[in-house]
Amino acid sequence: MKTEILYSVAVLLFVLSNATAQITTLVPGLAIENPIAQGERHTCQVWIESGGYVYATVDQIGIDVVISVRDPDGKMINEVDGPTGAHGIENVTIEAGTSGFYQLEIHPFEAESYGEPPMTGKYEIEITERLTASEYNERRETIRTRHQETIKWISENAVPLKGVEAEQGFEDMQPLKHIIGDARLVALGEATHGTREFFQLKHRMLEFLVIEMGFTLFGIEASMPEGFDVNEYVLEGRGDPEKALAGLYFWTWNTEEVLEMIRWMRRYNADPNHTNKVKFYGFDMQSATRAMKVLADYLNRVDHNTSKMVRKNASLSLLFNPYTEQDFADVTGEEKQESLNIITSIIRDLEAHEGNYITRTDETDWEIALIHANILRQYILRKLPSDDFAAGLAVRDSSMAANIRWIMEHEGPDAKMVLWAHNGHVAYQRNRMGHFLRELFGTDMIVFGFTFNQGSFQAVELPMSSGRGLKPFDVNPLEDESLDATISAAGLPYGAIDLHGLPDSGYAAEWFSEPRNTRSIGAGFSHEAAPFFARVQRPTELYDALLFVDKTTAARPNPGGTRTGRRYLTSPENLDFETGEPGPIPEKWTAHTSRMANFDFTIETDTDNPQQGEKCVKIERKPGRHYGEMYGSLAQYVDATRYRGQQIELRAAVRTDVRGPGNQAYVWLNITKPEYGAQSSLFKDTMKDRPITTREWRFFEITADVPDDAQWIDFGMALSGEGTAWFDSFSLEIVDPKNN
Repeated sequence: MKTEILYSVAVLLFVLSNATAQITTLVPGLAIENPIAQGERHTCQVWIESGGYVYATVDQIGIDVVISVRDPDGKMINEVDGPTGAHGIENVTIEAGTSGFYQLEIHPFEAESYGEPPMTGKYEIEITERLTASEYNERRETIRTRHQETIKWISENAVPLKGVEAEQGFEDMQPLKHIIGDARLVALGEATHGTREFFQLKHRMLEFLVIEMGFTLFGIEASMPEGFDVNEYVLEGRGDPEKALAGLYFWTWNTEEVLEMIRWMRRYNADPNHTNKVKFYGFDMQSATRAMKVLADYLNRVDHNTSKMVRKNASLSLLFNPYTEQDFADVTGEEKQESLNIITSIIRDLEAHEGNYITRTDETDWEIALIHANILRQYILRKLPSDDFAAGLAVRDSSMAANIRWIMEHEGPDAKMVLWAHNGHVAYQRNRMGHFLRELFGTDMIVFGFTFNQGSFQAVELPMSSGRGLKPFDVNPLEDESLDATISAAGLPYGAIDLHGLPDSGYAAEWFSEPRNTRSIGAGFSHEAAPFFARVQRPTELYDALLFVDKTTAARPNPGGTRTGRRYLTSPENLDFETGEPGPIPEKWTAHTSRMANFDFTIETDTDNPQQGEKCVKIERKPGRHYGEMYGSLAQYVDATRYRGQQIELRAAVRTDVRGPGNQAYVWLNITKPEYGAQSSLFKDTMKDRPITTREWRFFEITADVPDDAQWIDFGMALSGEGTAWFDSFSLEIVDPKNN
């Protein structure tokens, strides 16, 4: 009673002394609702006695907010931002080290730092529980007991694994058969996109599921059309597996570990004793050029008029070329909708004329054309303008689930498939791939979430606009009661936990069903944003089982899987390519030469008939079979400060040796500013509508007005298709000095 009186007096004194301050004092049981927009910061306060505890909820209504907690001295002691997005409840706990007012600062998540648009909405905050020091001590003892009982249950019931590497037998993995049962889909997640041990353990799981449980299909979160190239190597041994892997476009998978898994699949299939062969599939839809080419080639055989109409459509024609595909994002919403309508109509025609088309070609060709048409439809759907970022994510996840359903139906009723994707995709979370697959396959699906305690992984350093590229990061363990640290406390270097094997009641069952901190890291990371990547999850709601690695190392990229940082210059340099020796790429210019090599492009400083001086640049791609749809390019990035408010002209000389459709050169100019964690284009001219095929030296110009808020100007050259292109005599000049 004395504590309650002291609390009431403290609140009254604070309210009186801050009558004009923009600070809200929270009272237990009284919910407060406020609108909030990007850039705003609201402050609430709650009085807590030393040793006491407060539990607050913040209900997000249309906006993702972050809650920073400060002690009475103003020191930040916690920051809360769970994976709930713009809708859902954030849970805030405060343990008071000293008596006084604790502040909760509420501000919108900086969406632009991660490529998301800014949001507006409202939140409702409420103190739902406040404990005195003695009450909280009693609560903590209960929590400690629950935690120790949970650790004890894990140590007694987890499946210890002797290692993560494949080809070391399956004796330790036999208990996993009970977890998997008769499931036809086994989804393997990952807590990062760049952990060596996760990739190795997935390889080992694939080996186990193939040899011990009769699985014959493997699918990965990567481009479906290009995945057929990897499958050709896996089944028949034809082609280059490293180039085929690079042709999926995902640096995340272009690693030694994934390449070794693909080579293992080939060795398995090459053994004549293995009559049931393993097949490789992609199930993503983020690239369109290969799908467009396959569909157009089929239409040219069965419906020449429709094929001709597709090629003449201004928006769809962009998708025939990997260089101009990037420009599809910039066409109007109406044009995108028109493109979608055309592809949807083609899908209907393919289905309506199934018998006729199969007679004129064959069933396999018809089916492949239909799935590529659906990939195009999915690709365009993702590009349609939308104010709902979450809805855009749902389009991709539902599309991946639909593609997996097609694979399973295509392979027949006995098909059994292993899936590889991020935890965020495989989890049974609303509007994610696992959620859609559960609706399709029910209990025929089992999901393994992956978690780790500490160690390293590779990721692109955030913000993406920094241009720092791909690098390894190291992280320490999370707090003791996190999911990751708790499993580690059970003493497992590697192990599996059957979440369906939890007892019906008791501490362990309660502990796993409650929100727990665990890491969820995708393609990007920074230590400054680390709290964002520690997400609160209820394990039993998201996964059927967990696979755990205590200490991790970074995945090892293949040469084509590296992503070096950009070289930013204060002003253009070496535009005539005379600096440096012949052979390498010219000094001060940026090109991912190792990546280009996987797509059979070479980029070098050349002395063969330059436009002026002694040197020029040559980009070349010899004819023959290539993997993926890519173009060779060279770029320079310069500070836009001196050009702001001016009109500029980019000028370059180009000659080519190219023949046939789709083989041409380009020059581009792009003016950007930082926005949403990336570079937002203020002006872009890629010459998409005027490709270069001249055989003699000729100058090409691009003129642009540089806005006052421009940060960077990038320009460069590209060759799409096959052949050779030479570039020389670049200049970037102010042509209209408006400020003089």
